[in-house]
Parts: sequence; structure tokens; C-alpha cells
Amino acid sequence: MKVDSVKVFQDEQRDIFASVHKLRTKSENSKTGDMAGLYILPLSDSPTESIKSKTDDRQCGDCPLKRTVCYVNPVSTNSPWHKIHSEPVQDLPLTIDKPLRLGVYGDPAFVPRSILRQMVKSAPRHTGYTHQWLNVHKAYSKYLMASIDDLTAKREGVTSVELKQQANDKGYRTFRVVQEASELTSDEILCPYETHNVQCADCSLCDGTYRSKGRKNIAIIIHGPQNKVKTYQKGA
Repeated sequence: MKVDSVKVFQDEQRDIFASVHKLRTKSENSKTGDMAGLYILPLSDSPTESIKSKTDDRQCGDCPLKRTVCYVNPVSTNSPWHKIHSEPVQDLPLTIDKPLRLGVYGDPAFVPRSILRQMVKSAPRHTGYTHQWLNVHKAYSKYLMASIDDLTAKREGVTSVELKQQANDKGYRTFRVVQEASELTSDEILCPYETHNVQCADCSLCDGTYRSKGRKNIAIIIHGPQNKVKTYQKGA
């Protein structure tokens, strides 16, 4: 019987591993649709424990959204961690029968590009995002969108539009959080889930430059629990 989860990468020095889940069972995420998902997780302790100890830089890097305004409920990441953290690294299935989401939690830019390449080639479509585009090789732009937000822009001393342009100049297409649609630039479109209720599994516009470099950047209006939205807006 086909496995549902597999550990595809482990870095003991960094104390992280990466695993793919929902290869067989259905994902119930209403926005993304049914996709297999790559998690980047701490190795020696659970995701919630790493957040409590403020050692989640291992899997999240310098993302300013971590701990306070990240849209991911960290409790939900404990289940895949418990399921596979002690398992050995295994070969990825030659064929993934559904679209693949690179980075359900954690940053996929901490996974070697050779592994991302293999996963992307195994799946019919994919999406992927990285907050680490300022720090990693620009070749990751082939598979991942550069995540752009007001908190990172503020940290870098620029506007989010200027930060978007920096990522574009580096070769990345971007996925930018905006507070209203009027903020969109001429080379951006709103996420098709917001405009046409198209799930990520069917859209896959957020696949970096994998299919072509000429497509527009994507933007999304800030969403999620109201307490996190307010915290984000307060810090912007």
C-alpha cells in the first residue's frame, strides 16, 4: 500500500528535517484543496516546543511572522512531527499523484534544491513560498515565490513595493500580503482564490518561475484570525 508520509531530508547539524504528508489521504484545507504537503520541522523537539523555547529559527529562519502572526496553527504541526521525526530518510515516490505544496510549515529554502527539484518533477503541479529569498541562492526562484510582507519591509527599511521589486530584480516572482486591493501594482494580480474561488491545487500560479518567468506576481489581502491580523497591522 502506498505510504502517506515520508521523510525526505534531515540535517542533524541544523537540527531539522523535511517530510511530505498526505500523499494518500485527502487534505481538507478549503483554500488549497487536496494537496500533498512538505513540512520543514525541528528534529530534536516538537514545533510547539521549539516556539516556546524560541529556537524555531531552525525551521522558520528570520521570518518576522513567526510566533505571533503566522497563519499556521503550530499545534497542527505536532501530528506530522510525532508521526515521522524518528523515522529514517527514505526515497521520495517516483510519482506523487496530486499537486504538491512546498512549505505547509517551515521554510522550503532550507531543503536542498536537488530534493525540491525531484519533488516538483514527481508531482503534476506545485506551489511554494520562501521568506529566506534575501539569504539563499537565487536559483530557489525556480521553485518558490518570494514572500513579501509589511513586517519584513519595515525591518529592511523599505516599502513592501520596494521589497517586491528587490525580489523581482533577483529573479523571483512574488507573493505579497496587502491590506486592500488598491495597493496592487501593475505587475500583480490578486490570488485567484479570492477573485474566482479557485483552489491552489487547480491554480498553481505560485510555482516560482518553474513554468515561465513572464507571469505576473501574486498578491493576497491579509486574512486569518482577527487577533493576528490586528497584530500584523499594528506592527506594519
